[in-house]
Amino acid sequence: MDATEILRIIVSQEARTAHVERSVVEYKQELARTRHTLEKTTKDLEETARVAELLYELSQKLGTVTDYLVKQQRLLDNKDRISYETIFNILLKQAESQEDEPKVEGDSISDKQGGLEHPAGVIALS
Repeated sequence: MDATEILRIIVSQEARTAHVERSVVEYKQELARTRHTLEKTTKDLEETARVAELLYELSQKLGTVTDYLVKQQRLLDNKDRISYETIFNILLKQAESQEDEPKVEGDSISDKQGGLEHPAGVIALS
């Protein structure tokens, strides 16, 4: 081997090394982007799970209220019955009016409301 051949091999190896170093930098940048995306996706998934839990709890509570309302309607005489839509509208108005009031620790809709106003009397919701 003469000196020119050795220099050509060295230059070739330096070019390969430079290419590999650029590739490593690109892979590290891609890894950082992927990790960031994974963290964001994980946070989004956790938030989605919390929303699903809240929706499940709300569904359970609405089911309980519906069961209660059906039971109350069965107890009332036919002349005193009111529509479920009317009952839900009253409940919605009560909930909206309570949202405007300052929240007190341990306070809930069932703690504050005494029931539904009805010609036959108050329908207790607690």
